[in-house]
Amino acid sequence: MIPMRHLLVPVCLSLFLAAAPASIAAHHQAGYDPAAASRTSASALELKPDPAVRYGVLDNGLRYAILANDTPEGSGALWMHFDVGSLAEEDDQRGLAHYLEHMAFNGSENVPEGEMVQILERHGLAFGADTNAFTSLDQTVYTLDLPNLDDETLDAAFFLFRETADKLTITDAAVDRERGVILSEQRTGDTAQFRALQAQWAFFFPDARFKDRLPIGLVEVIETAPAQRLRDLYEAYYRPERAFLVFVGDAEPDAIKARIIDSFADWEPLGPDGEDPAAGAYASRDLAAGYHFDPDVRPSLTLAAIRPTVDRPDTVENRIASLQRWIGNAILNRRFQRLSRTPDAVFLNAQAGHTSLYDHADMASVVVLSAAENWAEALAVGEQELRRALEYGFTEAERAEQLAIVRNAFESRTERAGTRQSSALAESLVSAFNDEEVFTHPADDLAQFEVFADALNLDAVEAAFRAQWTGVEPQLFFSSNVALDNAQSAILEAFEASRAAPVEPLIETEALSFAYSDFGAPGLVASQEVVAGLSDGVDFTAVRFENGVRLTVASTDFEDDRVRVVVRVGGGVLEMPIDRPGLNTLASQTFITGGLEAHPVDAIQSLIAGRTVGLGFSLGEDAFVFSGGTSPDDLELQLQLFAAYLIAPGYRPEALAQLRQAVESVYDTLDATPGAVFQNEGARVLRSGDSRYGLAAKTDLLARTSEELDAALSRALNEGAIEIAIVGDVETDAAIAYVASTFGALAARDVEPRAFQAARTVRFPDPGGDPFVLTHGGEANRAMMFTAWPTIDDSDVDAVRALALLRRVLSLKLIDQVREAEGATYSPSAVSAHSSVHPGYGYIGVSLDLVPDDVDRFFSIVDDIAAELAAGDISADEFERARAPLMESLEEQLQSNSYWLGLASRAQSDPERIARHFSRRAGYAALTVQDVSAVAAQYLTPENAFRLAILPETAPTATGGEEATQ
Repeated sequence: MIPMRHLLVPVCLSLFLAAAPASIAAHHQAGYDPAAASRTSASALELKPDPAVRYGVLDNGLRYAILANDTPEGSGALWMHFDVGSLAEEDDQRGLAHYLEHMAFNGSENVPEGEMVQILERHGLAFGADTNAFTSLDQTVYTLDLPNLDDETLDAAFFLFRETADKLTITDAAVDRERGVILSEQRTGDTAQFRALQAQWAFFFPDARFKDRLPIGLVEVIETAPAQRLRDLYEAYYRPERAFLVFVGDAEPDAIKARIIDSFADWEPLGPDGEDPAAGAYASRDLAAGYHFDPDVRPSLTLAAIRPTVDRPDTVENRIASLQRWIGNAILNRRFQRLSRTPDAVFLNAQAGHTSLYDHADMASVVVLSAAENWAEALAVGEQELRRALEYGFTEAERAEQLAIVRNAFESRTERAGTRQSSALAESLVSAFNDEEVFTHPADDLAQFEVFADALNLDAVEAAFRAQWTGVEPQLFFSSNVALDNAQSAILEAFEASRAAPVEPLIETEALSFAYSDFGAPGLVASQEVVAGLSDGVDFTAVRFENGVRLTVASTDFEDDRVRVVVRVGGGVLEMPIDRPGLNTLASQTFITGGLEAHPVDAIQSLIAGRTVGLGFSLGEDAFVFSGGTSPDDLELQLQLFAAYLIAPGYRPEALAQLRQAVESVYDTLDATPGAVFQNEGARVLRSGDSRYGLAAKTDLLARTSEELDAALSRALNEGAIEIAIVGDVETDAAIAYVASTFGALAARDVEPRAFQAARTVRFPDPGGDPFVLTHGGEANRAMMFTAWPTIDDSDVDAVRALALLRRVLSLKLIDQVREAEGATYSPSAVSAHSSVHPGYGYIGVSLDLVPDDVDRFFSIVDDIAAELAAGDISADEFERARAPLMESLEEQLQSNSYWLGLASRAQSDPERIARHFSRRAGYAALTVQDVSAVAAQYLTPENAFRLAILPETAPTATGGEEATQ
């Protein structure tokens, strides 16, 4: 797998202090020791490694870290990092580091090809969810999230990692079979945005090695590379001194250490150590402009200041400097955000940031997104706001707002440190090791922050911000979906014209106070009862207020200092007018950004700076849904904000103007991949063209107005039934009191959700016949097929559970036959959906990303797999490999606030969900192969199948980028 986070240039730093990426060669050449790193700080403060982490190194050079952690209880994470990525490849190996990662799942000395994943599935690990790997430019990492830590599971995990370390067979036949899978992943990742990134890197960093070593590599190498070239990489770079093993979980560190020694102490290198490539020196240059045209790209213009990289070891001083830069960039980003929300804005968004790239270059950047026709005006906004900040600096109020955000981040991390997930901690340990950072405890970070906070004063922030941009000439790059004549000259002319325009200092605005803290007399509780014994330590308290508002509270200890809130109001999609296509999108995209009557959304953002408050709003099928994550201290404010949006939504024109500009800018690029077309149109097709689903036509969306939205939402906001769920680190009595003073104080509501019976009818498309065809405007070598069989709604719980298990068996069959045997696609997918809103509606489906010529053949292959299942061709092993991860997930969910929030959000309006909760483990445990075969025979019939194909248009492919300098 190639996660995009390892490819995209970041435009801002994390809220948490971070150091620059270190040398790709430093780990084993310099003997990097995570426990002793950065102890030579010249300041009075030193970084303190988290004392709970036990580091060690074996005689063969393998380093390891062990951290005891009981979130979730009884589980753990085992990660293995190798100090090699695509940067180490020779020209004829481009893409083979990633290819080699795939081969780790394709046979070793003691595991036959195809058996590694099956071994893990038998221990309850689902492929993709719990068993994964990724390759980036400078590392390869294998990950196992272990749902239990019994001896058999740990034996299997350590055994398979040791097989990966030095026992992979990498046979010619296995390599040949995997080519199609890799090529499928390459096709899926070959998006317009990825091609724009390649063109941008080629322009900005012409001498950098990394620009020519993106992990997916070259198609011609993937198609033809002999297995020996993979083995060459394996023998040179999969070595103990290049490896870092991490275990985090609910186990005794001494026992894990013994396992590490027993499993890896005799690991010896297979060959000579591989060379570490030089990063290449960046050469500063004069003002220059680059240009890239692609009809599917979303237009963006980047203004950058680039200089040779500076070594920044992980010290307190460098963390302070990084945070100073972050605050300055965050202030500029808030200015951009405010400007983008004005009714006459000429750009969608802009982002300032700073990053260092692979020991080659440091880059400060401003990236501006706009419609292609507005690029020159958008460039002027970016250049002039940047220059305004450079010439006049920032205001104290701006600094204070960002400092409050930073302080809240440090405090929240500290409060939540005791319940961090093992998988997240393992990822953080590997990331810190790869970047040669010290893995510190959040409490120590907060203590140091309070000491050095004075160093984040206005003068220091302004100085750090200016230092990013001074001393080098700007570099400009424009990616556009509209061809631009004489592009480089036009870009440079627009830039010079903008630089000639004077800028004035920002006028400081007055501080505001929140206008919605008093909703009247608190509501009275009409009834209150406890639903006990849902799980160990989890009870629900169900409250009904006299005005009809319902509240369900669950106080849990799974996340310290974290409270999750959902408010369901009215009927959602059910009560939206069916004759106003696009209104649903308008609601989801503009309701929150429309602000409140007393406050535009920018003022709200300033008012809640330094507080932990979420503002999510979406259209559920049968309710409008507010959602947010908060802290115990900020729960009251969270509820006040949600309640304010019920009684005083703003519907401000700038929100509609911003959406319309986004539509003009990106709408024509939304058909660039088969997956995007399916996402935008699939839901409507699978409901026989119901206009309430899917993305509306551009003309329809542009025709919608805020007045229409106000009229559509008014009844629900003023009268609709309200059901609230609050789950997490919360005192039940406090939650009841906060709801009483907000939602409980509102006028009387519907007690029960309205039925909207006429709106509940949807129809699955007619099965049989030729495939329904949609087209995409992207690359001609990409297509998608989707086969779905209508099933049932969710009213028959036993059948729904059998279908859920059938979906997992179907997924295994797809992986075995379509991915492994055929090598046709990277990620075959199966889904089972059952509506609780639309009677009788449900389906089970299969989607495959393919080359167009394979679509018809794989419709037949999927039909054959379905026929096998319908005939009862399910082995006992397949059944258990499908059920074991499902059963483990049921246990994991019991330690997840997300699960309890979903259950609590409808606990009173649909109490049947509580009954299903109590029966679910026994229900799935009671299922047999015969039960799953029976639903397969009932539903997976060829005459019931609906087939959808998404094929390429006959459009010209994208043209490449070009560049010019001045």
